[in-house]
Amino acid sequence: MKIYSDLSNADYHSLSEYISSSFVKAVAKHSIQRATQKFDATPALIFGDAMHTYFEDRQKFHQRFKVFKDSEIIAEILERRPDIMAPTMTKEYKSYKNDFECSLAEDQASISEYDMDRIQFMYNSAVNNIGLKQVYHDHDHNDVWDEYSFLSAEPDIFGLLYRVRPDRLLVRDEEPIAILDWKSCKDASIKAFRSDFFRYRYDLQAAFYCDVLGVPMDQFYFVAIEKEFPYNTAVYSLSEDTQFNAMQELNIIKDRISKWKQNPTTETSGLENANEITYL
Repeated sequence: MKIYSDLSNADYHSLSEYISSSFVKAVAKHSIQRATQKFDATPALIFGDAMHTYFEDRQKFHQRFKVFKDSEIIAEILERRPDIMAPTMTKEYKSYKNDFECSLAEDQASISEYDMDRIQFMYNSAVNNIGLKQVYHDHDHNDVWDEYSFLSAEPDIFGLLYRVRPDRLLVRDEEPIAILDWKSCKDASIKAFRSDFFRYRYDLQAAFYCDVLGVPMDQFYFVAIEKEFPYNTAVYSLSEDTQFNAMQELNIIKDRISKWKQNPTTETSGLENANEITYL
């Protein structure tokens, strides 16, 4: 296993010969065709990236993200046009924001004052959460690794190479013993997060990370943090049934990817049921 403590985002994501958990989840949710598509950064993705960076490396956060101080701009717009329901959608606001973004370096992104406040509320909620404190207490670790990159040294039995970049690892004597994954969400309650968990295939993410790193799946923890008031935090792990089912499906997906790598055609890259008649 190759381990990097400071691999940049650009360098990490450029390693397309290595299969990632995002690729595996995209295959599970749709197809290999969908997994190979490139997507532009959306406001939601930028917010998530900013939140993760703030949680893990404050210095890097201030290097990569600049706060667009827009409260006075919004107040001025509302003073002139009190009937406006969404001042951030006006031409005036977008013009100010465009000027600000043009002043940024190529590797920098902007976030609003509102988003900056949300991230700080989320961080305070997480660090004060009793469940998260219990995770730290229960694992005899002597180090914490944030955003370390791991690359397979050689192909596995499927002929595939893998890459993972856990949000946070609890480490004992240079060996990962537990994985923490920050998840921003609208609702951190059990019912709502369970829905997100299977919709976004977090079960496969946990199976993939644990398989690559050799960490037991019951030592993978999702820290769900609400991105809106009251900014509650809850910690979740995986039941034995969920662990078993996710690992079974992961091996099936690895086999699909392996066959596509060996024979990249529309038949091997399309929907799993694209080559047959399916009765509903």
